[in-house]
Amino acid sequence: MSAASTPPKPQLLTPARDGAARATQHSGLALTRQFACLSLVVIGLITVALCLMISYYLRQDLLEGEWTLTADAILMQALDSTQPIDFATPFSASAQEHFEALYRRAVRIPEVVRVKIYDATMTVVWSDKPPLFGQRFEDNPHLQGALAGRIMVNLETHERKGENLYEGQEFSALVEIYVPIVFPDTSQVVGVVETYKMPARVLAKIRQGQRVVLGTALIGGVLLYLSLFWIVRRAGRRLDAQHQALVAATQEVRTVQSQLVAAERLAAIGEVVTAITHGIRNPLANIRAAAQVAALDCQDSVGCAPLVPRSLTNIMAEVDRLEDRLRELLQFVRSVERQSQPVDLHAILRKTLQMLAERLRREGLEVEEHWAPALPPIRGDALLLEEVFLSLIGNAIDAIPASGGLITLRTGTVPDASGAPCVFIDISDTGVGIPAEAIAKIFEPFYTTKTRGTGLGLAIAKKFTVAHGGTITVQSQPGEGAVFRVTLPAHQET
Repeated sequence: MSAASTPPKPQLLTPARDGAARATQHSGLALTRQFACLSLVVIGLITVALCLMISYYLRQDLLEGEWTLTADAILMQALDSTQPIDFATPFSASAQEHFEALYRRAVRIPEVVRVKIYDATMTVVWSDKPPLFGQRFEDNPHLQGALAGRIMVNLETHERKGENLYEGQEFSALVEIYVPIVFPDTSQVVGVVETYKMPARVLAKIRQGQRVVLGTALIGGVLLYLSLFWIVRRAGRRLDAQHQALVAATQEVRTVQSQLVAAERLAAIGEVVTAITHGIRNPLANIRAAAQVAALDCQDSVGCAPLVPRSLTNIMAEVDRLEDRLRELLQFVRSVERQSQPVDLHAILRKTLQMLAERLRREGLEVEEHWAPALPPIRGDALLLEEVFLSLIGNAIDAIPASGGLITLRTGTVPDASGAPCVFIDISDTGVGIPAEAIAKIFEPFYTTKTRGTGLGLAIAKKFTVAHGGTITVQSQPGEGAVFRVTLPAHQET
């Protein structure tokens, strides 16, 4: 075969390429799991951060609005109830009367429960607790801020100051609001009104707002998580489907490649076998014809040696054996051209046993037949199926020791993977069995464990079985014989 006519070799998908292709594929399930964990943490952290931030600013806004309204109301009442002279002479009767009026008006404001009035020197000039009159509290930073002109709010009332001497446990939740008093005709702070407020209502609103914020954030986070999880899961399933399709395509490509390699190898072997067979058959035919003529002459000749006829017979037998081997080689390398007509398998099996009857008798083997009643016919080529059973039964004969044994033929019907009816033929023997490492190779061409075998009998049986759309399998344990099963699709009338 010239180089110009050599067909190009198929590009093989090597294990390294196959491994690289698989390594690049990510499991959609693993992706979904990773996203489920990471997104849960991230969305959870974002939800918590949003809840804290919104709750903080909501609380600040509500409190600031509440304290501003209270401070404005106190300032208006102070300007309406008092005069600048009252803070200059705070302990005069008129000033105390004005401060008392301011107190009575202030406690009408919702949630205000206590009032203290300071002058510009941080001295208590009026209180609903008379023992505080005339005391100074210079270490009060909130009071200092109010005297500087700022409205001050103290929410940390659990930290007791000197002025809180008479605030008991019932006032532990009070809020202190320091309101600087500046009259319109002056620009200086003349005093400070400190109110104690129980912010139950505003704190309830804050808690309600925080619950709404928390619920909204949780619902939004859950909906966001479920939406993203659904999207990623759907993408993961698509990745899995694409991965499975890629694996199936890769396996199909590898199968096709192996078939191409096998076909290329068989084509090369076929050319060699055809050339060798053509060159050997003619000399073999001449040798056999010469031996046959010599045997006839020896029968007619009186002086022929006694051993010559036997030797000539052996020569013709060996020539016939070589002819059988050449025929096997040609059957293996040639393409299968089979007829397609209804075939009775029982008739073929009986004919095969008749062809092997002399060999079975010579080996001292028994044959048991278990034919299924009303076995459906198949479509095929009777001659090719004879070759299949000749190879399988001949292999069973070779596997049984010389001490004798049993070969069992059994037929029946089974459904295939799609439920279509199939016919099976089991050929079992009581031979030495097949080693586990050899089972995967026994149908390969030229593989044999026999000293005088060619390794083509089972390969030909498989080739002809596959050509009929069937399968051939084997079950065996060393020392327990073997069972070969041929399964062929049954012929169905249309």
